[in-house]
Amino acid sequence: MRQFLYDRVRPIILYALAGFFVIWTVAPVLWIATMSVQPEINYVSVPPKLSLADVSLRWYGEMLAQTDVAAALQNSLIIALSTMVLCLVFGALAAYPLSRLQLPRKNWFLTASIVSRMIPSMVLIIPMFLIMRQLRLLDTHLSLIIVYTTFLLPYVIWMLKNFFDQIPYALEAAARMDGCTRLGALFRVMIPVAGPGVVATAVFAFIGAWNEFLFGLILSTRFAVPITVKLSALVSSTFHSDTSLVAATGMLAIIPVVALVFVLNRYIVRGLVEGVKY
Repeated sequence: MRQFLYDRVRPIILYALAGFFVIWTVAPVLWIATMSVQPEINYVSVPPKLSLADVSLRWYGEMLAQTDVAAALQNSLIIALSTMVLCLVFGALAAYPLSRLQLPRKNWFLTASIVSRMIPSMVLIIPMFLIMRQLRLLDTHLSLIIVYTTFLLPYVIWMLKNFFDQIPYALEAAARMDGCTRLGALFRVMIPVAGPGVVATAVFAFIGAWNEFLFGLILSTRFAVPITVKLSALVSSTFHSDTSLVAATGMLAIIPVVALVFVLNRYIVRGLVEGVKY
């Protein structure tokens, strides 16, 4: 009887918890999406008076027509894509020898790289600001790209090393026998074979750079402001009394990441499943 109840109750509890976390995560996004296409009076009423007849995309058009919002989206795209590419290049070049070569104390290096990320970002913001000011890189894309790459690279190295570890040595040995150098084997064998894992890592790096707020707030003031900082300014600004405009900006900040995950979903799932399996 006890086993019967366990077999029946356990799935119900698990599904209930999963449903709760899905609703907890998705409901705010759905509400923001609703706010972005409805007049403010509809959703501030008690109870809300939402109507399909009032659905409109004009708030998206108004926000995109503002040059500062469009520039912030462009800045985030440039910074996130550049960070993703640099993390993949340097991460692959670091993960390959850590995976394939017998390096002294390489486990120490891996541990130290992750431990370094345990330092709160707030502690490092002043040194980073002073360094970028000394290099005259404040309020530039390059400053944010360097900082984001620095902070995301340890994770990327760990993820890529895990995927490279699962590739049979025979594939690399065959490539070496055909005349490939170590570097050639990396780009012609290791990365293509670990393709789903590389894609999952790339998406992780892109999202990490796209969502970052603190360093974007401190290191940019006008020309390199990312969309996260711009959205924060809109929320706290008294000049935007129409909440639908702010909600539309929030959705514009979400859409690129959602679209990327949707397009690459098959590769991301394969990469994550293979990583868990191994």
